[in-house]
Amino acid sequence: MSDFMEDYALWRRLPFPGLRRGENFLRAGENLALIHGDLALADEHVIQVIRFVEEGVFEPARADVMGLLEGIISRLERFREGATTEERETIDTHYRYAVLLHRIYGEFLRAGAP
Repeated sequence: MSDFMEDYALWRRLPFPGLRRGENFLRAGENLALIHGDLALADEHVIQVIRFVEEGVFEPARADVMGLLEGIISRLERFREGATTEERETIDTHYRYAVLLHRIYGEFLRAGAP
């Protein structure tokens, strides 16, 4: 569980990825602001992990958090294709955050499963 705790500690220290004003990139029918919003929703669901770590309460979200995160990761991978260097920095920050949430929530589900 040490990898889980390291990922958890990293997540708690990291700021949520930001979008600067006017930084809403559009590509292949996708909108980075929408992906950003979905990542914020996933982050809200992953907050259940805090209660698990601090209080031992295992109460997964009712939503399919893993599916949501897998969709976000996939969308960001597609979005990254053809991105400029400037765009790639923002996209990669979102991508790394989504992958971290996916690892944390996956470990949370495994740790709390009977």
